Order: sequence, then structure tokens, then C-alpha cells
Amino acid sequence: MVYTVIMSGGLGSRFWPKSRVSMPKQFLKTVGDKTMIECTVERIMNIIPKERICVVTNKRYVPIIQNLLGIEEKNIFKEPMNKETASCIGLAAVKLLKRDFEAVMVVLPSDHVIIGQEEFEKTLKTAIDAARDGDYLVTMGINPTRPESGYGYIEKGEEIETGIYKVKRFVEKPNVDVAKSFIEKGSYYWNSGMFVWRADRLLREIKKYLPELYRSLMRIYEAVDTPEEDRVIADEYSKIDGISIDFGVMQRTHRAVVLDTSFTWDDIGSFTALERFLNKDKQNNVISNCEAGLYEVENTMILGNKRLIAGIGIKDMLIVDTDDVLLICPKDRCQDIKNLVKELAGNDEFERFM
Repeated sequence: MVYTVIMSGGLGSRFWPKSRVSMPKQFLKTVGDKTMIECTVERIMNIIPKERICVVTNKRYVPIIQNLLGIEEKNIFKEPMNKETASCIGLAAVKLLKRDFEAVMVVLPSDHVIIGQEEFEKTLKTAIDAARDGDYLVTMGINPTRPESGYGYIEKGEEIETGIYKVKRFVEKPNVDVAKSFIEKGSYYWNSGMFVWRADRLLREIKKYLPELYRSLMRIYEAVDTPEEDRVIADEYSKIDGISIDFGVMQRTHRAVVLDTSFTWDDIGSFTALERFLNKDKQNNVISNCEAGLYEVENTMILGNKRLIAGIGIKDMLIVDTDDVLLICPKDRCQDIKNLVKELAGNDEFERFM
């Protein structure tokens, strides 16, 4: 059978101070009136029923997920710590394989925006068939609409079926000039981070390219559904060197294929990405969840809380106001919020703001 695996353990540090350890961005209403993880579940339910929708998350978020989604606890796979996506997806693979030896996994991040439901479902069905019948590791390529340096790229190779291509190579977050050249060549996709594969095929690829992780996953497999499961998972996670599924498997395997897609996709990975989905005034300012008194202010993003925010003569800025933190930075430095959070998190004085 086919199962959805939603990855929902990230902290969303580039969305700080809106996103916190206690309530990361996938549980926030950033676009529309539903949380990002709720939108992810609704998007998949026409194809995969709720009883086969699983979430991999940090154990601290289990109550939030149960409250938001009403998912059975057996379908919430708890990680004791974040060790990147290879271990996250590997844990889901062994859990599902114990349940169903022919399990096919549709792996989705919890914090993407997709517009074009019909096209998304059509693409997903094609991906499931390719994974099940062709035994491929399938990813979905997004046709780039701008030279985006914050995304990874996939170069397509030989077309093996209509709209399905061998992966020639993955490219990690190029600079803007290189990203422009990719668009001009027309043979590159944005890497969506969405995958479909058989659980047993994925584990064979992990065995080949990440043997130490595979050994840990097999120990976990033996402990699944026993009283020792939580202890064994914690023990093995303490040994795992975290690596992404892209670096660890997809960039090495010869079984990767990429599907051409026609739906609109965005990885809401930063405040400037979110800005694309919010209304702007005549001066190109975004004002959300607050009142703003502005004089000669242009191209500035203001995410408020309760109080009036006033500004004079500023341009190209980000202002984020919460109950206990006020963040101000140039919009072109938004990616550095993650670095700021890392620095603050290492200081006990600021722990309560994380």
C-alpha cells in the first residue's frame, strides 16, 4: 500500500522570532487560515486516506500534531533528536516496512505551499507508479520561474518515459549568476524535496551508500513494536551522524528519476519567501497582523503582533514583532536569521527567547 510520510521535526529557525522551539513554523498559520501542516495533510487526502498518513517529528511535538491533525499515535514516528533527513526518512521506512513489506512512501515536507491541486494529484499518481513499477527513487522537479539562489537544483538527463527523466546531477544552492544560466539552459529544475519510493528500495540504497546508518536502522527495525523500541531508537540516534537524504543517497544513487511538474510550488523557507504570498500596498510594503504608521517607507515587510508599528524613511527592511522579541534586519540578510538564532541559542541568557 501507499503511505504518506510528512517530515515535521524542523525548528524553522529562519522564521524566528515567529517560529520557536515550542511552536515551529509548520504549526503556524503563515499563509491562509490553516497551519502549514494541516494544508499538507489536506493536499494528500484525495490520494492517500488519513489512516495511512504518518508524521515524523520530535517527540515534544506529538501533542500539537494530535491536536491539529487527529492522527493516531501509531502513525506519529517520534525522533529523540534531529539528525537530518536521511535518518528521519530511514526511521519511517523501517517502521512502515515492519507494517507492510510492500510499502510505498510519499515523503513530503510539512511547510511547502502548492497551488494547483489537480496537477499535484496527477503528478503524484505518476510518481507512485514509477516508484512501484519501475523501482525508482522519484523526486518532483519544479520548473524555475526566477534565478533563486536559496534552492537546490536538479539537472535532468535522458527521458525514460513521458515527463520522467533520469537525474543527471543535483546542484546545491548556486549563486544568482549560476542560477540564471540554469534557467537559460532549460534543463534544470528546482529540487522540491518531495520524494516517492518503495521503503525496501530506499533501505537498499541506504545500505549501499550509508552503511553505518543502515546498521542503526536495522537495529531499530528489530525493536519496532517491542517494549524496547523507544530505548533502541534513542541509543541508535545518539550514534548517527546526521546527513540529508539528498547528500547521502540521491546524489549517489543510479536509480533517481525526476518528474516534470506543472503545479505552482514554493518552499516557504524564509520571510522573504512568505512575502510572495502576502498583499502589498502602493509602496510595495507588506503589513500583516498589525497597524502601521509609515512615512516614506518602501519595500518593507512588517509582521506585527498587537502594537502599532511606526517607521520613517526606511527601505528594504524586515520588521518582526512578537510579545517578547522585536527583530529588525535588511531583507537581503534574512537568510542570516538562522545564524543569529544559532548564536543566541548558545547563550543561556537568551534561552527563554528560543
